[in-house]
Amino acid sequence: MADRLAPRDGKFIENLGHYNPLTDPITLEVKKERVEHWIALGAQPTETVHRLLFKHGIIETEPPKRPSRPSRAERQAAEAAQAELDAEPEASVEPSADEPTGETTDSE
Repeated sequence: MADRLAPRDGKFIENLGHYNPLTDPITLEVKKERVEHWIALGAQPTETVHRLLFKHGIIETEPPKRPSRPSRAERQAAEAAQAELDAEPEASVEPSADEPTGETTDSE
């Protein structure tokens, strides 16, 4: 647990556990009571820590969903559609016979 105003590699308030994804199976050791204590006091885990704690049943609330970026195929399809729209000639709109054109005619 680190203060949010402390530098990334700065002083810690309390060590609540450790995580090692390189072991088989992964190692996650957490002091569950202390995590629950800090969260009750208003501490907010980072997105990654929240996801790990949720996965291992320490936190019951689901982690926030990340907005996903469009795939390369989706980006290319959107660019092609935009290029097609840009390539279409502008449809000229001519007034119909029923609409006044604003021109005045002398029929006298």
